[in-house]
Amino acid sequence: MKKLIKKSLAVMLGFFPSVSLAMGTDLEFSGRCGSSQYFASLSFVGDVLIHKLLYVSVVQESKDFSQIWRGINPLFSKANFSIANLEGPAAMGIDTEGRDWGDVGFIYDDRIYSGTNMRFNYHPRILSDLKKSGLDLLTMANNHILDRGSIGIDKSVIAARAAGIHTVGIRHSQERNAPYSRVVTVQGINIAFVGCTEMTNGRPDSKSQVLNCFNSNMIASIKELSARSDVDAVVIYPHWGDEYKQTPNARQVSAARSWLDAGATVVVGSHPHVLQPWDKYVTKDGRETFIVYSLGNFVAAQKDVERKASAVMYVGLTKPAQGKAVITGVAYTPTVRNGTKIYPVGASGDKAVLKYLSHHYGTSGILNPEESLPLKLCRSLH
Repeated sequence: MKKLIKKSLAVMLGFFPSVSLAMGTDLEFSGRCGSSQYFASLSFVGDVLIHKLLYVSVVQESKDFSQIWRGINPLFSKANFSIANLEGPAAMGIDTEGRDWGDVGFIYDDRIYSGTNMRFNYHPRILSDLKKSGLDLLTMANNHILDRGSIGIDKSVIAARAAGIHTVGIRHSQERNAPYSRVVTVQGINIAFVGCTEMTNGRPDSKSQVLNCFNSNMIASIKELSARSDVDAVVIYPHWGDEYKQTPNARQVSAARSWLDAGATVVVGSHPHVLQPWDKYVTKDGRETFIVYSLGNFVAAQKDVERKASAVMYVGLTKPAQGKAVITGVAYTPTVRNGTKIYPVGASGDKAVLKYLSHHYGTSGILNPEESLPLKLCRSLH
């Protein structure tokens, strides 16, 4: 009994046995594409974090957030469906005290719209700018989503709906029974996306608007989703881990594997602001699944290559006439911020960036910007 109590307490407090992962491992999956099967490609990027330097450049120049990442848009268009983490609310007119000033225009004032001092809020135009760039779904469950309180989430949900971009991991305060997940049909494959966060920087979620990754119902919810006849795959996007650590902690590893054993197919994480490795995990029921513990910063104004460089991560899924979807392959294209713009990095590009990315994700999975994504992900097409 004492051992059981100690084990339960350790799980609650996050004390897990130490684990190690091989970094820079080239991954292969046994799923194959076929003429009688559905095939879908997904792309993922990490944190979209508009720090002051970037925000001010947008206000002074085009007043279009996509000027930051416009060079990456062709990479999104390669995939059938694209996902990102938007770090913070997009709440029109809400200041740091939660007061509503209405439409004050497209400005940066560090009070209503801010990207510094650990308090973030973006003009809701960012949602339509992400949408027109090719992003289809945002997880908004992260440690900054309550930076404008409950009203900030409400305003963000409404603005996202108006922009026509899907969100997961959050819900409107008046929709207490709304799911934190969303099922989307991508190329004939029904995919359930779930967003969650490990914390909200100590800000209380008094109206249960944000999904906590370590919610006691998380496993049951994944099992329920994966068992549904109208769901072919479950994708989890957690905001978790230790900032600036390039290896996942034991809590991340344990949670990811438990979610995959519960029925998920893909787990892609964010929050550490640096890359963490990927992994192929074979579940207890024999399924090949995929984990990226952290994709680092997609957009941010932090220094050093580890925080300037990231990747567009690709996953291929195929589904036969009967049965659930399986992974056919994974690939990635390195990216890097130079000044106030994000650029793709090809095989002959920045050597420091390529070294950093290959250290975590190997070399065989690199997709050069001019290459075909289906050929890379669908091995039967080679």
